Amino acid sequence: MTLDRRGSLRAGFDALRHRKLVLLLTGLTAVLGLIGATPLMPVFQRELAGTLAGDHFIRNAPTLAPADFFDFVRFHRDALSGVDRTAGFVGLLAVLQQALIAGGIVVVLGRGRFTFSQFVEPARRNLWHNVKCLLLFAAALAVVLGAWFAGTTAAFHRLLEDAPPESPGRTAAHWAILLIGLLLYGILSLVYDFARAARRYAPAIGAWQSVRFALRALRGSWMPALLLFGFWLAFGALAVAAGVGAAWLLPAVSLPALLLLFVVQVAALGLRSAVRVAAWGSYVGFLDARARPALASLTPWRSTP
Repeated sequence: MTLDRRGSLRAGFDALRHRKLVLLLTGLTAVLGLIGATPLMPVFQRELAGTLAGDHFIRNAPTLAPADFFDFVRFHRDALSGVDRTAGFVGLLAVLQQALIAGGIVVVLGRGRFTFSQFVEPARRNLWHNVKCLLLFAAALAVVLGAWFAGTTAAFHRLLEDAPPESPGRTAAHWAILLIGLLLYGILSLVYDFARAARRYAPAIGAWQSVRFALRALRGSWMPALLLFGFWLAFGALAVAAGVGAAWLLPAVSLPALLLLFVVQVAALGLRSAVRVAAWGSYVGFLDARARPALASLTPWRSTP
């Protein structure tokens, strides 16, 4: 591991000192979850309150609560239709939240203590810029990944149409398609995140120029950046899985145990937010050493507010 990559990782873990950011992301995620679950509250009150199944849910009975949950889903599909309709609205709010929060995170990380106003002002100012970057990212995903998966699947199907379904060739082809697709997703994600972070160094830079800035910053450094992306993707997945697993398997048979279960569930939710803040910290640490040459290579450039 190079010194540069160690420094970027250290910057990520140092970013966890900004507990306000972790708490803010955790709180906003919890609010969105409550909004999404609101349509279920009446049916929960009617069907589960005071019942044995409801007691299993509250106490998180490891062998009974999952079966009761699947029975609830099977017999109350009409109640879940409201959740389906709410999910789209909540998803849109989540996207706008991410666009808003990222605009403040990239400015305040690595610059010491900050006030709420110092976070909110760049978050507001960079919102439309981040939305435009998101639209470019979505279009790139649709074109690049769509072309990759459609083209390679058709090609391998033609080449291996006579091979048995479980043959080593088919298995290797499927894994190759998936792994290269993940690599392409990582590349596009890095360009997207670095384009949003460009406002840290040039507060009035436009979306297209931000993409060019990201590509310039990544020039000659794709491997370290992809290793950073892979590290936080794997570390985050393992951390969140451990938190969710702990909450899933923890039975609650008394009031103190119920309180402990609640704390574990909130902690599992906070782990995802902490990993996101740490990943941004690594990206900012990575870019701080490359931003000035990347911007200089764009001159003359015209920024738009």
